Amino acid sequence: MVMLIACHSDEAESAYEKNVNAITSVAWTHPSVTNSADGDLSANYADFAILFTKQEANGFAGTFVVSNGGYAFTEVTGRWKFNDALTELQFDSGKTMTFTVDENHLSLDFTVAPPTGGRTDGLSGHFVFAFTK
Repeated sequence: MVMLIACHSDEAESAYEKNVNAITSVAWTHPSVTNSADGDLSANYADFAILFTKQEANGFAGTFVVSNGGYAFTEVTGRWKFNDALTELQFDSGKTMTFTVDENHLSLDFTVAPPTGGRTDGLSGHFVFAFTK
């Protein structure tokens, strides 16, 4: 009698793990940016970059660093996590955005409240940042 035993170590990645791995795979740069009121603002964010890292602690999945965030991203650094449904990205500052991510694309969809008084063009409203590797 011959007995064969095999272990299959290639367990399928959970949806959570896939999202974490995709969002932390690179620094996301050179987005296409649209604003509900002002249209294409990509030129205003040509030097924008956001980097997500895996560093689970205190209920957060990791940290993030923003470069040249302008008015859309007032946060320079902080912690991030997904909501339970894996449809929203939440910052420790309280900012929440809808996201989609895969191996080659990231989309961040969120609203910035208008500033009090003064100029508001490109400073507030509904933003979509679309990145491609």
